[in-house]
Amino acid sequence: MAAMRFPFLLIAAAVALTACPAEKPPEPPKTAALPPVAPTRTGKVTLLVTGHESGMLPAKAPRLLAQWKQEEGWPNALAFSTGDSFAGAAISSHFMGTPTAEVMKALQYKAAALGNHDLDLGFDTLRAFRETSGLTLLAANLKDTPGAEQPLKLAPSLLVTREGIKVGVIGFTSAKTVATAISGRASGLDLATLEASVGPALETLKKDEPDVVLAVIDDCFLTLQKVLATRADWKIDLVVGTRCEGDQEYLKGPTKFFSVGDDLTHYVSAAFQLNPDGTKTLTASRKDLEPQGAEDADLLALRDRWQKKLDEELGQKIGFTKTGFKEDAAQLRTWVATALRDESKADAALFNKKGVRASLPKGVITRASVYSIIPFDNAVVTVKLKGEALIKLKTHPEAVLVTPAKIDPAKDYVLATTEYIYFGGDGLGLEAVAPDLELTGQVWQTPVITWLEKQGCNEKKPLEKLIK
Repeated sequence: MAAMRFPFLLIAAAVALTACPAEKPPEPPKTAALPPVAPTRTGKVTLLVTGHESGMLPAKAPRLLAQWKQEEGWPNALAFSTGDSFAGAAISSHFMGTPTAEVMKALQYKAAALGNHDLDLGFDTLRAFRETSGLTLLAANLKDTPGAEQPLKLAPSLLVTREGIKVGVIGFTSAKTVATAISGRASGLDLATLEASVGPALETLKKDEPDVVLAVIDDCFLTLQKVLATRADWKIDLVVGTRCEGDQEYLKGPTKFFSVGDDLTHYVSAAFQLNPDGTKTLTASRKDLEPQGAEDADLLALRDRWQKKLDEELGQKIGFTKTGFKEDAAQLRTWVATALRDESKADAALFNKKGVRASLPKGVITRASVYSIIPFDNAVVTVKLKGEALIKLKTHPEAVLVTPAKIDPAKDYVLATTEYIYFGGDGLGLEAVAPDLELTGQVWQTPVITWLEKQGCNEKKPLEKLIK
C-alpha cells in the first residue's frame, strides 16, 4: 500500500509544478518612436532690386545684365522692382510699355510694386504689360472696390523659392497713385494706410514660413520705416524704396532700408544665406549701374530692334541745338511752358519741374527727343482762374510757369496745363480755384513739337536763340 502512494506523490508534484509556473520578469516600458530628424536646410540667394526705371530699361538693360552676370551671379539671382517701370522714355512709352515688358521678362524679374505712374497709359496697357513681362504686381495697400468695372486683382505678397531659400515679397504703392490721379485712373481702387496693410500682408506670408522677407515700395523707404518702428512684431528683413531726399540707406536696426533713386542709376544687391546652424545672414548694399563696359548681346539686339522702330516713327527732324541743355535747365522748361501756352492759345502755362525728365543732347532735335525729355503722355487742359491764383502759383517751389508780365489779381486768365497737374500732381492741384476744365484733345508732347516746327528751328536758328 505504501509502495503505491510514492508514485502518486511524484505525479501530484509534477502537476503542481505545471500549474504554477515561475513568475516572469516585468517587460521594459515601451519607448515612443522619435520622429525622423529633418536635415538642416542651408542655401543662399541674391536679391536684386531696381526701381523707378521710367521706361529706361530697354536702353540700359544690356549694361545692367552684363554687370549682374559679372558681379551678382545672375541668372541664379532674383530680380524685383519698386515700380514705375514702363511709362517714361519714348522707347517704352511710345510702344505702350511693350519693350520694357520684354526686357523685364528676359531679366527674369519676379515681381514689382505698383508704381504711381503705372496707370498713366491706362488699365488695359497695365494688364498687357503684366501679361507680357510675367511679373506679379504687388500692392498690399491697394484693393479693388466691390463691383469695380476694371479690377486689377493685385496681390499683396508673393513667395518665391530659389536655391532652397523661401523668399517672401510684399509690395506697397504710393499714396500718389490715387491722390494725384489723372481723371479716371483711380476708378475702382481703394487705398488703405500702411499701418492697416503691413500686418495682414505679413500674416498672409506667415503660413509659407519664408526664410527672408523683402518689401518693395513706390515711395521713400522712410514712409515704411516709420510704420515698422511702431510694431516690433512686424518682421521685415529688407525694405527697398524709390527716391529719397537725403540719406539713401539706413542700416542701424534689424531691418535694412535702401533707396534705388531715379531712372535706373542704382540698384540694391542683397545676399541672403541660411547657415547649417540655423542662423541667417543678410548682407546688402546699394550699387551704381556702371555707365561703361560690356553689354549683353541679346539685349543689345532687343534694344536696337525697338530703337529702329522708334526712329522710323519719331525720327523726323524738328529742330537743332548747338549746346544741348541739362535736365534742370531753365531754358528747357521755358521752351515746354511757352509751347503749351502758345499752342493752347492761353494767357499762361503751368507744369511741374519734374515734368522734364531728361537732358536734351546737342545736335538734331527729333520728335523722339521731345518724348524723351517729357515722357509721360499727360493730356493738355485749359482752365480759367483769377490773377490772384496765378500770383500764388508763382511762389510754389515745384511750379514752372509762364505768365503775362503784369498780372491783375481780379482779372480772369486762361491757363494751359496738364491733367496730372490739374488733379494735384506735385501739390499743384487747381480744382479748388478752377473747377471747370476743358480738354484740348492733345497729349503735351504735341504742342511742344508743333511749336518748334513753326519756329523754323535749324542750325542757323537753333533753340538757344528762340528761348531766353
